[in-house]
Amino acid sequence: MRENNSGNQGLGEVDLADLLKGIWAQRWLVFAVAVVITVMAGAFAFLSTPVYEARAFILPPTQNDIEDFNYGRTPESGLPPYSVKDVYAVFIRNLHSESLRNRFFNEVYLPSLSDDARRGSQDYLYRKFTAALTIAQPSKDFSDRFTVVALNNQPAQAADWLNLYIDQASEAAKKELIKNFSKEIKVRIRNNEAQIAMLRENAANVRRDTVRQLLEAEKIAGAIGLEKHQIVSGGVTGEMSGSGDSRLIYLRGTKALEAEVKNLQTRESDDAFIANLRKLQGLNEFYKTLGVKGEDVAVYRLDGVIQPPDSPIKPKKALTLLLGMVVGLGLGLVFGLMRHFWTVRKPE
Repeated sequence: MRENNSGNQGLGEVDLADLLKGIWAQRWLVFAVAVVITVMAGAFAFLSTPVYEARAFILPPTQNDIEDFNYGRTPESGLPPYSVKDVYAVFIRNLHSESLRNRFFNEVYLPSLSDDARRGSQDYLYRKFTAALTIAQPSKDFSDRFTVVALNNQPAQAADWLNLYIDQASEAAKKELIKNFSKEIKVRIRNNEAQIAMLRENAANVRRDTVRQLLEAEKIAGAIGLEKHQIVSGGVTGEMSGSGDSRLIYLRGTKALEAEVKNLQTRESDDAFIANLRKLQGLNEFYKTLGVKGEDVAVYRLDGVIQPPDSPIKPKKALTLLLGMVVGLGLGLVFGLMRHFWTVRKPE
């Protein structure tokens, strides 16, 4: 029984010295596998198309960059000023917008591909494009800082794409802000014009009512023969405007009443007698002078400059070769040990 246990133990254990001898015996196989895998890794590293990465760091604009948006936007004009945060938020929204990505994909990315590549799946190509152009927020501590990354096989094209994409986002943001600015001005002008029209209509109605009151008073004065005699009660201005007691207007006499009626009926415009009309007209003329040009404002800042990268991010040749050597050596040892055990246990 003891001999059987000893024999089983011998078969279950592998002597380290025998293992090393077996590996040495299969050294050419180990070496051959390591060389083949390393050569394959080297071929991949040196023959693969390099990928270059261009980066841009985006920051909010300065107050001076958006100053033209705020020209004329004062409490007196009723227009609230734009803040840096407001303007930058519009730019970031456009930078992330799917419509901008789709337009860039169709107008820039697809034309850069070969005819054969463009015939592939559009969904696959779009996923590849979105992986090649990414936007990230590096740190939550700097919530207003963004990084835009472009990957391309050509370093100059990577930088060009990055510049073009950011410029398109900037132009889209400016157009949106200028459109909103112009629409707000037009709405305020339209509101003022409606208010002016209402004030003029009210003034015309008041004038017509006053004429009716004066005509009736003239009839009364004529009926009692009161031609020149005038009794002013409650102040001249109040009586002459008809805002006093309408029952006493006839006391002015027929001549005065007739002259006032004629004056009111021949009046060409009530503008001079309308309170706040000139202020509304002045505001409208001021609003019409307001306008913003895209080249006069900025909606973001670049932290640094966008330059073509001078070295690819992948493949990493040294790392690929090192991994090839390690994997090749490991596979060589595995194959060598398998061949060694197969040879040892093979029945004669």
